[in-house]
Amino acid sequence: MLRECHRVLKPGGMVAGYLIHTTPGLSDADETRADELGPSLVSGASEPRFLIAEAGLSLTLCEDVTTDFRETCEALGAARELHEADLRAEEGDEFYEEERQKTRDMRRGIDDGLLIRSLIVAVKD
Repeated sequence: MLRECHRVLKPGGMVAGYLIHTTPGLSDADETRADELGPSLVSGASEPRFLIAEAGLSLTLCEDVTTDFRETCEALGAARELHEADLRAEEGDEFYEEERQKTRDMRRGIDDGLLIRSLIVAVKD
């Protein structure tokens, strides 16, 4: 996605967004766990500054928002449980369970120190 942002941005153009990435310096075993617990493509997602540089952009802001994101995951899980019957009827049991598990896995990855969510702002030079 970042490479595509680089492609479409004019020089001086900016992009802002969130990245979920692995904690720097994880062992191979922890990288595997992070891959299982995080969203798709989190495996090998290193520090944002490296990901931004690989895309040909310059990082202007990187803020760790993991704690707030953890709270959001907790609130989402609670809301889904509160509205479980309606959500199961609308989404179907299989999708409901997949979403429940994704939220649990994300919280576990954060709690175990494997996953980080960062707010980033980058510019095309």
